[in-house]
Amino acid sequence: MFAQLKTADIYGSHMVLQQNTQVPIWGWARAGDTVRVSCSWLPGQVFTARADAAKHWSVTVPTLGGNLLPRQIELTAGREKLLLNDVLIGEVWLCSGQSNMEFQVRESGYMPIQTRASEYPFIRHFKVNHAVSLEPLDTLQGGNWEVCNDQSVRQFSAVAYFFARDLADKYQLPVGIVNSTWGGSQVESWISAEGMRQSDLFKSYVEGFPKTWAEADARCLARIKKYLFDSDRPNPSPEEEANYLNPDFDVSNWKKVSPNVAWDWQRLWAFRGSGYMAIDLELDEKAIASDAQLKIGHGDLPAALFVNGQQIWSGKNVGGIETVIPATVLKPGKNRLLFQQKLGDSKGWVEMGMRGDPESFRLKTAIGEISLAEKWRAMPSFNDTLYFVHSSNNLGTAIYNAMIHPLTRFPIQGVIWYQGETNAIRAHEYQHSFQLLIQDWRRIWNKEFPFLFVQLANWEANQGSSNTGSEWAELREAQTLALQLPKTGMAVTIDIGDSKDIHPRNKLDVGKRLAREAMRVAYGEAIQPGSPTKPEIIFVENRVQVVFPNEKQPLVARNKYGYVHGFEVAGEDRVFHYAKAEITGNRVVVHSPDVSKPVAVRYAWADDPNDVNLFTAEGFPVAPFRSDSWKCKTEGVRFE
Repeated sequence: MFAQLKTADIYGSHMVLQQNTQVPIWGWARAGDTVRVSCSWLPGQVFTARADAAKHWSVTVPTLGGNLLPRQIELTAGREKLLLNDVLIGEVWLCSGQSNMEFQVRESGYMPIQTRASEYPFIRHFKVNHAVSLEPLDTLQGGNWEVCNDQSVRQFSAVAYFFARDLADKYQLPVGIVNSTWGGSQVESWISAEGMRQSDLFKSYVEGFPKTWAEADARCLARIKKYLFDSDRPNPSPEEEANYLNPDFDVSNWKKVSPNVAWDWQRLWAFRGSGYMAIDLELDEKAIASDAQLKIGHGDLPAALFVNGQQIWSGKNVGGIETVIPATVLKPGKNRLLFQQKLGDSKGWVEMGMRGDPESFRLKTAIGEISLAEKWRAMPSFNDTLYFVHSSNNLGTAIYNAMIHPLTRFPIQGVIWYQGETNAIRAHEYQHSFQLLIQDWRRIWNKEFPFLFVQLANWEANQGSSNTGSEWAELREAQTLALQLPKTGMAVTIDIGDSKDIHPRNKLDVGKRLAREAMRVAYGEAIQPGSPTKPEIIFVENRVQVVFPNEKQPLVARNKYGYVHGFEVAGEDRVFHYAKAEITGNRVVVHSPDVSKPVAVRYAWADDPNDVNLFTAEGFPVAPFRSDSWKCKTEGVRFE
C-alpha cells in the first residue's frame, strides 16, 4: 500500500516554527480519514482534522516562547504515522529576491573559521526549489530543512546565514531561514495576481493573463519579434535564413549584443533554438600575411564558426573556442565572422549566445591583437525548432504562484529582500511595484511584518551618471522611497560592491547590516537606522549645506586627507559638476567653482559610485540621494 498521510513540503524534521503564535499544519490523507497531531511541547493535547474529498486536512497548533530545546510532532491517520523530529521554536525569516540573495556561502569563498557554522546547529535553512505556475499552488516542489554545520552551510544563502547568525548571537534563539529566491527574477513575478489586480499600473496585465503555457510562449515569441523587427512581422523564410551564411548579407538591422553574457540578459529572454551572431572586422594586407589565432568564449550549444562564408570550426564550445583562421580565408578590407549555434539534443539548462570576460574574445593577426568583445549582432532562427524556458521572468505572478503562495499560511517573523538588478531598466516604475510587493505580502499573510531590504551595491552596469542618466541610481532611489512604509529597514551597500562583478562576495557585511535593521524594526532596540537617507538641503548663495539632523556625532570621510568624494551640483542648466565637500559635524558643505548658483545636489548618483567615502561615526555609509525631482532616464518604461 502507498502511504497517503503527508504534510505540505515546508513541514519536516529539523524545521523552525515561529514562536508565540498559532501555526497551521496542513497536508493530505485518505479522504475521510481523521488526522491526529500531537506536539511534545503541549503534552496531553491532540489536534484533529478530517481529510475532505480532495484529501486536504489542516490543524492549528499554538507555539510557546522560543528556546534551544528540540521538540517533536507526531501525526497519525489510521495505521499511518509521521514523526517530525528535532523541531525548534524560535524566529522564522523569509529571505527572497534574486541572485545576490540566492548567492551561496560557498560562492562567497568563506572558510569554516569565518562562518563558525558548527557553533550554530540551531540555525536551520530551507531552500525552496525553483518553480513557476500559472495558478497558485498549495505546496512547494519538494525541499527539506538543513541543520547548520560546516558542510551544509556552504549551500545556505550567504546573506541570510550571516543575518541569522547575528540574530542568534543577540537573542540566543533558533533562527529558521526560508530561502525562496531566483537569480535574475523581476519583482513583478513575485507579486500575486490579486495584488496586481489592485494596482492601476498592473490590473490590465492580470486581466489579460495567459491561461496556458502555449499562450504565454506565443506572447514571448511576439515580444521578441517586436524587439528584433520593431513589428510582429512574419517569420523570415528558410531561404532568407539560409542567406545569413553569405558574408555579404546585410546584418546592420540585427540587434547589437555583447558576447560576454547570454542572450537572456539582452532582451531575448528564455528563447531556446538556433541562432546567429556576426561581427565584421577591417583588416589590411599586413594583418593577413599569416594565419590568425582566434579565441572566443564558451557557450552551451553545438555550434559552427564561419569566416567569410567558409566553415573553420564546429563542435560544442563548452570550454570556449581556440582555433586557427588560415590566411587564405582572410582578405583585405571587411571580414565577416559568423557564429552559428544549433539547439541539438540539449538537456537541462542551456543558454543562447556566448559568455566570458572580454579577454576571452580576441583575434591575433600577423601585426597584433584585435578585441572581439564588442560590436556583435544577433538574430535567432525562426524556422528551426524553438521553445521557451518556463523560468523566472516569463510572466508576472508566476514565481509567486509556485514559490510564495504555498508558504503564505506558514507564520514568519518577517522578510529580508535583495532584488532590483533586473528591474533597473524600469527603475521609476519600481517606486510603485516594490511597495506593491511589500503591501501584497503583508495583506496575504494578514500581518504587518517587518520587511527589510538591501539597496543595490555599486556596479559599473552601463556606466550611468547624473549627466548621462543612471538606471541603478534611480533604482536605489525607488528602494529608499519604500522606507515610507511602516516597519521597513534598508541596508545600504554602496561601499561594498564590486565594479566588475554584479555579485560582490562580501555578504557578511550585508547580512550584519540587515540584522541591525531587524534589531531596530522587529525587536524594538533603541537604535537609529544604520545609514542616513533623508538629509536636509539648504542652498546658500554658491554653496549647499547637506544636514543629517539625526547624526549626533560628526560624520567621517574615509580618506587620509579628509576629502569627501561623490558630491555633484548643478545650476539652472541642469548640468552636474563634481563638487568639493567639507564635513562640519553632522553637515557637509558642498560647492563647485563651475556652478556659481547651485539649484541641485546629488550624492553617489551613478551606476558605480565606487569612490564614495562618507560614513557615520558608527561606520555606516550615507545612502545615495538627490535634492532635485528632474525627469530621469527610466520614466515611462513599463512592465510588459
